[in-house]
Amino acid sequence: MIIPWVYFLKEEEQLVLEGFTKKWVVNGPGHVFVQPFISARIRLGVSLTPTEFVKIRDLLTGEIRVEKGPCFFFMQAYEELIKKYDVIVLQQNEYVRLIDKSTGVIRVVTGPNHVVLSASEEMLEKPCKGINIDEHTAVLVRNNTDGSLRLVTKNQVFFPAAAEEIEDVRRKILLETHQSVIIKGKDGRFRIVSGSQAENAFFLQPYETLVAMNWSSGIHKEKRDLKITHIDSRPKFMWYEFGVRTKDNVELILGVTFFWQIEDIETMIKTTDDAPGDICSHARSMIIQSVSKSTLEAFLDRFNDIVKEAINDSSDPFYTQRGVKIHSVEVRSVSCKEESTQVILQEIIQETTNRLNRLLKQQSENEVRLNEVKGNLDIERQKGELIQIQRENALKEAEMHGECEAVRVARFFDKLAGSLSEPEKINIFNTLKKVEYIEKLGRSNASMFFTPQDVDLRIETTRTPQN
Repeated sequence: MIIPWVYFLKEEEQLVLEGFTKKWVVNGPGHVFVQPFISARIRLGVSLTPTEFVKIRDLLTGEIRVEKGPCFFFMQAYEELIKKYDVIVLQQNEYVRLIDKSTGVIRVVTGPNHVVLSASEEMLEKPCKGINIDEHTAVLVRNNTDGSLRLVTKNQVFFPAAAEEIEDVRRKILLETHQSVIIKGKDGRFRIVSGSQAENAFFLQPYETLVAMNWSSGIHKEKRDLKITHIDSRPKFMWYEFGVRTKDNVELILGVTFFWQIEDIETMIKTTDDAPGDICSHARSMIIQSVSKSTLEAFLDRFNDIVKEAINDSSDPFYTQRGVKIHSVEVRSVSCKEESTQVILQEIIQETTNRLNRLLKQQSENEVRLNEVKGNLDIERQKGELIQIQRENALKEAEMHGECEAVRVARFFDKLAGSLSEPEKINIFNTLKKVEYIEKLGRSNASMFFTPQDVDLRIETTRTPQN
């Protein structure tokens, strides 16, 4: 006796039974007796949230159907779950491109929206944000029907149509006064736009490209990895280092600085796409030739002049042919490639430096002494001028006192005229002068001695009568 199997099913379970000629299902809840030779397996029902949906294929007909949530269901016996999807939630500025696999038709759905794929639809690409077009942003769009391009510049949030693809998002090119760009048109011709022109802010039109040049960079100019689209017409510095050899076979490493400028962009673009590399290569060749004609001693004595003469050769049309100009060139460093030679060179440089320092020190001392002598001369000159002024003032003062004294004496004698003789007048005048001298002596701390003749003193004695 064969005993059947018993399956107890929950509410979310389903029993799939398969015999020799057919296949069927029993949905829970409940219990099922399964006879021998019948295969059975339990599978769960499908539960969907409001943001989920599934695609289910009928194995007999091949048809695909879509079930959207929220729901719970059991599949039929010959159905299988292809895939569970999340509902595509699009925000205000988002869109998604869908393609119908059965027809090849593409449709675009924009937000805000909830997108559920149909049975034969798939996402062509993940949801994308629309392009915000403003004063400085434009979109280059290709029409897949005829292959044409158009530039959209109207302010909006741009979503491509079903037959369109976004080829490029372009930023407005804003040029400063010293900047220029080279634009290649659809016919392959170049046009140069400068920031000094009226058209200094613009979008590249369809089929136009901005020409990019790969310039050599680094101190040795070995790699062309500097991408340049905006050309700066202002003078600029550039550093370069390379090896040279003197006449007496001393190998040096020379570092130079160029101060250069692009003067003619049209000439430059016709002849080169690496202006710095060309300048350095040509300058290196010219400097090597000049240095090879000088010994180490002669080169160290006038290395700047040798390099300048090699570069600033008026008969050399190389730089003019490339639309550039070298304003100046300076030697930045000189070193020997061999270590032993470098030690000797350092000693020479040190001795030269010491000599210059001594000369500067002596010159400073000489200037200090010279200034000291000049100062002493100025002081003595001013002292002489002071003495001369004092002498002139003393003479004027004496002359004034003499004139006053003469007037005083003349008036004294005039007042005594007619009453006294000349000797008597003189005697009285001398007596008054002596009195004046005595008064001055009395008011001062000085001591003066007079002889009897100078003073002419008389001493009288008065006797008191006796009773």
